[in-house]
Amino acid sequence: MTNAMACPRARLVLSVTLLASGLACAHAPSAETEADRTAAQTSDSSRTAQAERSRSSASQVVEFDDAERKKFARVELMIQAHFSGVTVVPQGGSYAIKIRGAGSFGSGNDPLVIIDGASRSAGDLRSVSPLEVIRIEIMKDAAASFYGSRGANGVIVITTRRGGR
Repeated sequence: MTNAMACPRARLVLSVTLLASGLACAHAPSAETEADRTAAQTSDSSRTAQAERSRSSASQVVEFDDAERKKFARVELMIQAHFSGVTVVPQGGSYAIKIRGAGSFGSGNDPLVIIDGASRSAGDLRSVSPLEVIRIEIMKDAAASFYGSRGANGVIVITTRRGGR
């Protein structure tokens, strides 16, 4: 055989050999690959747990006993006394509650208020007796994103004796 004929055959044999070895490596999972997958799943699990911890740091929860409820005349005053980063300002005959600071010119800065699972306005807080309040949770930042754009200014979740437990 001449060198001209041997060269294409050698290329063909070399190409087939490389292709076969590449396919063998691609289809045979190695123990190292499985270990990497397990480590990645563990990493994802710990990241999820960390996200849960950081989500809870953006929310504050207070459960009230009978003695504590009797100290307050209004729910707004309960919020003012127990929650940091929340501003409660008297405004006429009611109170303005700000969780996320000043709003823009075109939109308000009222937080989303949920009383016993129903969405209400901040003005509806005056109809709730402090003696009925079991639990108040205030969510800000990422924790409030559960409620979408409605929770952009923060969320106040109130559970009363009528609606809870």
